[in-house]
Amino acid sequence: MERKSGVSESRRNLLKGLAALPFVGSFSIASAAARILSKDQGYLTEEAKSSLKNLKGVLPKGKLGKHEISRLVIGCNPMGGWSHSRDLSYVGQLSKHWFTDTKMKETWAVAEQAGINFCNLVEFQYKAFNEYKKETGSKMLNNCQCSIGQPDDRLAPIKKAVDNGADFIYIQGENTDGLAKTNAIDVLLKAVEYIRSQGLVAGVGAHSIKSIQASINIGVKPDYYFKTFHHDKYWSVTPPENRKEYPTYPTIPITDRNQWNDNMWDQFYEQTIETFRSIDVPFFGFKVLAAGSIQPENGIRWAYENGADFVCLGMYDFQVVDDVNTTIDILGSLGKRERPWHS
Repeated sequence: MERKSGVSESRRNLLKGLAALPFVGSFSIASAAARILSKDQGYLTEEAKSSLKNLKGVLPKGKLGKHEISRLVIGCNPMGGWSHSRDLSYVGQLSKHWFTDTKMKETWAVAEQAGINFCNLVEFQYKAFNEYKKETGSKMLNNCQCSIGQPDDRLAPIKKAVDNGADFIYIQGENTDGLAKTNAIDVLLKAVEYIRSQGLVAGVGAHSIKSIQASINIGVKPDYYFKTFHHDKYWSVTPPENRKEYPTYPTIPITDRNQWNDNMWDQFYEQTIETFRSIDVPFFGFKVLAAGSIQPENGIRWAYENGADFVCLGMYDFQVVDDVNTTIDILGSLGKRERPWHS
């Protein structure tokens, strides 16, 4: 079957045939076409179709604004080559070569069929993502990871995200940390206000809980938070005595493994847990596996048990169904949490 613009020849012929059908009650040509496209995404590989047969059930959802969001959402770091692979310098390049535009579309397709209806994106991915939606009729929601612009136009990246079709926009974690360190955090007030003025859902990200605390102190209350969130029970963790609130991220090669190792993103996770107990805003935990250092069944469970309302996970296409099944199992057996659900 030849693929052209993501739509198979057989489906094009079928859609042509639909044009000859009369309306039957509320059943229209448009709705029939949408149903066909949603069932046959066009980008499902044979491997993906096989894996989807192993789904254990329906992925639970939570409420965010007017939307229902799957409790597990798909991240964008592997797609961008941000592998956070400690001293393995080739992994980022490998990820970039793996995630061609077609492979990104295949990954979104299997995620959507597995019950994930929300993906995290950065600016360069929108061309492929918007093509995917047009070619397949996808209803997947997207969350743009955005930065604050230069002093002459602080909102420029946000305006670009709006133009690209973002459903949600949040200010990226490292960017927020930089604003907090330089005492420029007040720019978030204008950013959140502008995002909402566009009819979108507005979020704030952070790697350091101090950045979120600083934003709260000046009156920022977003619709959701994106916060790094993982424990420290893995071998390559930064020793406690060497942890810093805002570590200096070294370039490869890393020569001292007792310093920051490109896989510890929540330096003081106990503070994150404690702070979010008093925050009634939905909270996405991300980097919950510490860049693959923690097994999914361990890191995902830990994140939910300790207060995350949603988990954002960077996934390769061949990992999606296993991660969805793991999440279904965890949420089905999760006990009472100290932090109530806020979505």
